[in-house]
Amino acid sequence: MLLIGGLLLLHACGKSNEPKPETAGSEPEVVAAPSVTIENAPFAATITSKGYRIVQAKRFPAQLAARRATVVVYQSSDGKSGGVLYSQCMLSGPDLVSWHWLFRDGAPDSIQALELNDDGLWDVRVFMKGGKARDLIQGRAFTFMGPEREGLVALNGESSAPTDAWKCFDGDTATVWQSPSGRAFIDVPNPFGLGKGELSVRLAGKDRPRKIAVVAGGATQALDLAGTSEEQRFKLDAAVTGAPSIRLEIQGSGANVAISELEFR
Repeated sequence: MLLIGGLLLLHACGKSNEPKPETAGSEPEVVAAPSVTIENAPFAATITSKGYRIVQAKRFPAQLAARRATVVVYQSSDGKSGGVLYSQCMLSGPDLVSWHWLFRDGAPDSIQALELNDDGLWDVRVFMKGGKARDLIQGRAFTFMGPEREGLVALNGESSAPTDAWKCFDGDTATVWQSPSGRAFIDVPNPFGLGKGELSVRLAGKDRPRKIAVVAGGATQALDLAGTSEEQRFKLDAAVTGAPSIRLEIQGSGANVAISELEFR
């Protein structure tokens, strides 16, 4: 059984078994699945209800075995910002987001899957309104390997350790976001609001923080943390759930604070 599972994972993450070799600038083939359009795109009702418009929706390579993946590219009504939702689901299951990237300094027009550094993981090229393209390397700036999530918060917010913020959202407790405790914060974009209004936190490191302040919507909610690496769940105030951005200010007891996982839903 272990051998079979390993082979499945290699098939999902690598490209040595692809029927056709990749060429520079080409998109990989996607396993046939029911078509997706702008009209029937996952989360279309939620996206449009917040004043955004969908500009691209299509099937995409799934990074995990036995999954179907879809990308939805959306823009703000003024065309100055937007984002990309990437969902993976079991072939007969509902769509849940495993990656969401929000661009505040430009609007994406489309996205392409590429292998840019020969590490066996799909990378992406995002074509922006106006003609410029932005390349994102998986494993350095983001991951498709994270869990399917109920929440639609973006996973690329600013933080006091900006290059590693994605490690809080990758579903892997071995990867950790760390920051000096005197100024530790994470800003999470929340363009579509929270459904359940919940936050879960997993701490890491030896000197674990004991307090988090959740700042959003003109309000601050103080949360007390237990000194454990186990998951801790909190119910968020109503002022937080609908705010367009949520800031976590982490108060550490040592030189650094470390968080292995965050989830908003």
